[in-house]
Amino acid sequence: MKIRCIHLYHTRNVLPFIMLAIIPSCAEGACALGSSTSSGVQVCDSDISGSFIGLSGDHILIFPKGGTGTVAGDISYGSGIDSVDMQSGRILGNVTQSAGIDSFTLSAGEISGGLNQGDGRDTFLMTGGTITRAFEDGDVAVMTGGSIGRVDMKLDNNVFEMSGGTIINNLVTGFGRDTITLLGGSVGGNVSVSGGDDLITLSGGDIRGEVRASAGNDSFNWLNGGYARNSVLMADGDDAARLYNLSEYYLSANPLLDGGPGNDVLTLDNTVSLQPGRYGNWETVNLSNGSQLDLAGKLVLGDGVSNTGVLNIDSSSTLISTSGSIAPFRAASLASLENAGTLDVRDAGSALTGTLTVNGNYTGQNGRLLLLSALGDDASASDRLVVAQGRISCSTRMIVSNAGGLGALPLGNGIEVVQAINGATSDSSAFSLQSPLSAGAYQYYLFKGGATAGSENSLSLITI
Repeated sequence: MKIRCIHLYHTRNVLPFIMLAIIPSCAEGACALGSSTSSGVQVCDSDISGSFIGLSGDHILIFPKGGTGTVAGDISYGSGIDSVDMQSGRILGNVTQSAGIDSFTLSAGEISGGLNQGDGRDTFLMTGGTITRAFEDGDVAVMTGGSIGRVDMKLDNNVFEMSGGTIINNLVTGFGRDTITLLGGSVGGNVSVSGGDDLITLSGGDIRGEVRASAGNDSFNWLNGGYARNSVLMADGDDAARLYNLSEYYLSANPLLDGGPGNDVLTLDNTVSLQPGRYGNWETVNLSNGSQLDLAGKLVLGDGVSNTGVLNIDSSSTLISTSGSIAPFRAASLASLENAGTLDVRDAGSALTGTLTVNGNYTGQNGRLLLLSALGDDASASDRLVVAQGRISCSTRMIVSNAGGLGALPLGNGIEVVQAINGATSDSSAFSLQSPLSAGAYQYYLFKGGATAGSENSLSLITI
């Protein structure tokens, strides 16, 4: 039987609890574990031991680096403060730590069963090795490497930070205010939180299943990178999602980002996105900090309770559309577009048919509208903004680029650039030309109302 003195130092400071203190103690080296009712330090660096039960006292079990020790069975602790530091070896069964403020460190080796940390504010650090089945009942966990079959943190205010390694199936936390941070690594199943105001952050790595929030005012932050390869479902509550510094390189793998029922806010922050159909059930969508959204389709605002919502564009951001639309969840409601930035409806094709349709209210907040027109007579092609049912108000600067027009004298409504339909109304000061506009010998002006019925609230380019 080997006897060795151990001075174990562990200063990992990413967890709020130092997992193993300095322990000067003489302890057995070869595995010869058995039932124990007293506190102690045990070292397993060689040979094979049977199951271990330590129902009382504070226990420390160490599998030292380079060891070959094996426990051919389960390890069960009671309500004491129990610590396991596994740098080698194998446990051919389950580890149960029960009540108490317990800690578990795994850098190498294998647990062929599962790990259950039980009650108490427990800590877990995994830098390598394998837990074949489940890691359960943890409270504060950090994973930088290794492999786990699945994770179920269960109750309490859980914290799980992952920067490497693999969770083969689901990562789940229970009721409470939980925090999940994925900086790297891979989760093969779903990432789920239960009732409570929870925070999920993705900034690296890969989630292959769904991201599932639950009842509560939850937040989802997708920052700088990482992949959500399935739906993100925020569920009930007043939820918030922030997409920061992303592009379709990362976003394209995600089919749906769903706000669920509640007063939900989606913010694109320095982000470029091309698929408005990805975003559903959001009452407020913000484009901020140089963001760009290409409306290659329809953006639907609101859900079955709120019925509608608002899209806000800040002064640094751009909404692009050649055939897109903004609509309320319920057709009888009015969506809203608040524009302090840039609407770009320019269609560089020869047809000049670029449009943005707003089914509701358009409010200019000193924003800009960019379009192309072939400046000529009434039949000249032009891009346009279309507003249905709602009101066109406040102030927007219009920047019109001539697409090869030679100039002519319009005789009817002029060249329509803002179309008010289905009862929409417009304020006289809602749009203005940012700079003088001419083609050939003709100077063009922006004019509200046309010669035909139904054009009273539309805006056209005319010559005088």
